[in-house]
Parts: sequence; C-alpha cells; structure tokens
Amino acid sequence: MANSLTFNSIDLADYGLIVNSSNIPNFNQVYDSVLIKDISYGFVPKKPPKTMQFEITVLADTRAILDGYLDSIKSVIASETAKALAVDTITDRYWNAKLNGGLKGRYNGPSMFEGAITFVADDPMAYDNTETDSDHTINASPDTVIETPGGTGYIYPVWTLTPGENRTATIILENLTTDEEMQWTGTVSSGHDLVINSKTWHVTDNGVASMGEVVAGSVFPRLAPGIANSIKVTALYNAVNGNLNVTYRNRYL
Repeated sequence: MANSLTFNSIDLADYGLIVNSSNIPNFNQVYDSVLIKDISYGFVPKKPPKTMQFEITVLADTRAILDGYLDSIKSVIASETAKALAVDTITDRYWNAKLNGGLKGRYNGPSMFEGAITFVADDPMAYDNTETDSDHTINASPDTVIETPGGTGYIYPVWTLTPGENRTATIILENLTTDEEMQWTGTVSSGHDLVINSKTWHVTDNGVASMGEVVAGSVFPRLAPGIANSIKVTALYNAVNGNLNVTYRNRYL
C-alpha cells in the first residue's frame, strides 16, 4: 500500500496522493537550556515550530480526474488553523499542523502530478492517537500515587480532583518527580470536580473558574515522559475516599 497523508481525518490517498519522501524522521531534540521558560499564568513555554515537507505524486486515470483530485486536495489542506496531520507509516501519533505555502509542482504526463506540500506545526510535538485516562483512589492525607506515561516530551495533563465529602482546605497537588506543586485554598463540595489544566494554566471548581483560590507561587504540574511520576495529593481526603483523575496524551519530540 502506497504511503499517504491524513489531514483533518481525511485520507489524501482517496485523491490519488502518494508520499515519495518526507523529512518527518528528522526529529530534533530541543533542550530546555535553550528555551525561554518564563512562568506566568496562561503561558506555555514555546519550542521552535516544526516544518514538515512531503514530496508527493498524484495519479489518476485521466487529466480531468487528476485536476479534480488536485482541487480536492487543495480544498482539504487549505486550512488557516492547525488540524491533525498523520502519516500512514507512523501509525501511533499525529501533529497539529497547518499548510505552509501551497501545493507546488508540475504535470509529468497527462495523468500524473509531482510536487511538494509543506506544513508547519507551531507546536512541534507529536501527540499519541490514544488519550490516557487514569483514575487513582485517594484514601490518605497526604497520599502518593504513581502515574507512568510514555512518550519523549514533557506532558501537560488535566488533573481532576474529586472529594468524597465537602472539603474546606488548602488542597495540594504535587509531582514529586518534577518538583512542581499547585496549591488551591477554598471549599469544594462532595462529588464536585476541581479541575487543574496544566496546559492552559486554568482551574475550575464544578465548571466555574477558580483562579482566585490558587495560592501565589503555585506551578501547574507536568508529567515527565517515560518514567514513574510520584504524584502527592494533600487534603483531598479526610474520612471519605476521594479520586484523582489524570487525562493526557503522550507527546513525542
């Protein structure tokens, strides 16, 4: 089966597109020492964008069908916002990318077009096709649980803390492995979700923004890839078990 691309869940092989070569295998390690890492709410440290170029061939039975295929391909990839870009030879991950330029090339026969498509991912990380959703029972204060993600890049999970009883306390979520700690002071009702989104630096209590209750100096915890992360939760439990849910996708450099 010929190599192809899927963009925004549309397989371009349906329009006769074959990928002859690409620069996708050229993964570039970006070290923290060369990154600007200002810590402030709503800010995620940025890595240089990833440019992905594909040398392609589009085949059809006739020139009219070929032109229709090219029109369809242009319609699919001409997005001003990032969409999921997947390569059929790398089946476990995708990139959030958008078109960088157009479909460039030439006709090499009555029913063959050869050229290149270039995409850019402002977020250069690849994401696992499957989302991880882990539940941990919290039955002590403090209680430490283990979360072991895969991937090769740091992960920004969504942490959901749900008490089994009304809690008025300073609830602390800490990743002992990365030495990152979040503190929240307030009242969260039994069964309500205290959601800490480490990517957007945002906290909600039962769906309502709750940033004013975040203790100054808090850091939204990440997960370190490929190792066991020790997650410590304080004050979620008193006499009734609580729950910590961790949702994320593994990320790849």
